[in-house]
Amino acid sequence: MTNPNQATQVDLDRLREAADTLEEIQRFIQTHCIGALPAVSQALGSATNIDMSDTEYRFTREATVFGGFYSAYGMQAKHDEVYRSVQQTLETMSQHLLDLAESTRTQVQNYEAVEQRNLEMAQDFTRALGGNPGTGGTYAV
Repeated sequence: MTNPNQATQVDLDRLREAADTLEEIQRFIQTHCIGALPAVSQALGSATNIDMSDTEYRFTREATVFGGFYSAYGMQAKHDEVYRSVQQTLETMSQHLLDLAESTRTQVQNYEAVEQRNLEMAQDFTRALGGNPGTGGTYAV
């Protein structure tokens, strides 16, 4: 017979470490990835929402980082779109990592609470039955 006072085998310390690691990864993304985006944006020039690939060719006073020729504006628009996509992906990933770390900690707390309730319930049953579980003896009711 198994001992009802014995906790199940879940390494809660590892789960706590996992939550800490997730937060470390999130901080790295915030600092080194999202934090580097302004420099990338500045290097690419001002963001555009205009795809000029179907418009008539016109000379303008402004040029993109790719030049002032017709195709440069299309290249700029494509790079701006990729930039915004990467930025959104990093921000979403960062938030998901925080959410996962929080839910992992909640699972640890919930597991500890359930284990404590199970232990208390086993002790209550042992006291109520007036016996010692695991000895194979009979219990008085």
